[in-house]
Amino acid sequence: MDRNNIFKSIQNAVSDIPLLMIGSGSSAAHGLPGMKELGDHLLAQLNAKYTGTACWDTFQDNIKNGQDLETALSDITLTYEMLADVKCETWRLISLKDIALLKRILFRQEDLPLAKVIKKFSQAHPRKLDIITTNYDRVIEYACDLAGFPVATGFSGSYLKQFSEGTFQAQNIVNLMKVHGSLDVFRDSHNAVISVPLQTELPVGLTPEIITPGRSKYEAILQGIPRQVLSVADSKISQARGFLCIGYGFNDTQVQENILTQIRRGVPIVVLTKKVFDHAAHLLANNAKQYISIQEGCKPNTTEICINKVVETIDGTFWTIDGFMSIID
Repeated sequence: MDRNNIFKSIQNAVSDIPLLMIGSGSSAAHGLPGMKELGDHLLAQLNAKYTGTACWDTFQDNIKNGQDLETALSDITLTYEMLADVKCETWRLISLKDIALLKRILFRQEDLPLAKVIKKFSQAHPRKLDIITTNYDRVIEYACDLAGFPVATGFSGSYLKQFSEGTFQAQNIVNLMKVHGSLDVFRDSHNAVISVPLQTELPVGLTPEIITPGRSKYEAILQGIPRQVLSVADSKISQARGFLCIGYGFNDTQVQENILTQIRRGVPIVVLTKKVFDHAAHLLANNAKQYISIQEGCKPNTTEICINKVVETIDGTFWTIDGFMSIID
């Protein structure tokens, strides 16, 4: 297939406004920590407290043996205290990097290519875009601001925000469903959830309302507000006419279950990432009727594009957001 036909296939796959699925790979380009950095941070901050505890020692060995954080925690049940500490330390590391990014954006030292994607797909009537993310950071919110579109996260208010599904709208909005929680959302000692934006320090008496990797996330996502957000996300997925996945690794069974159902019915899906790992490649090949994956090529300045199991390598860096936008804009 020549380059023009490849580009036309990509353009056709996203011609109906797709639902965006955004993962940690999208944020990594802006210095937000990945699983390895987060795992190393947890060991550095919590080893002194928990070394000698069987489950923590197993976790420590897994990380030192080269497992990523998701895998290292997959067969471990942390105590309630450990899990709370993991959430707090995860929040501290990601928040530090997130605020640093905000300052770079504020002083025009860094651009967010994601803003171009949001602006592109939010322009057509009814000027509405649905985004699902497993990220805690605020990169998507910053990109919405740069694109000039309001964003609904399910919380209403100015500074002390409460959750209400009614904030998600059908027009003139970017609906953002953060299914694993957010840096801005906390739970108090009475189990009440509140959103308090842009805290630079963890508020005393509050625990971050984030779902961390590991065995506990499968139970956590089906409780309280995470369950309500997932329910909204499932509804959006069922209505989607296409999917555009950016930096998403397909490691969240409950989040992506309905996506797999939809692509089995023929709803097109495009995956844009630096590397498509084997797990994701198998899911696409075995479930999707219409799929395109775009990843970095083996040689410098090349891009590998797979269209329905047919793989082509072309010159150019089209696996980045900027490169992708040059195809569809």
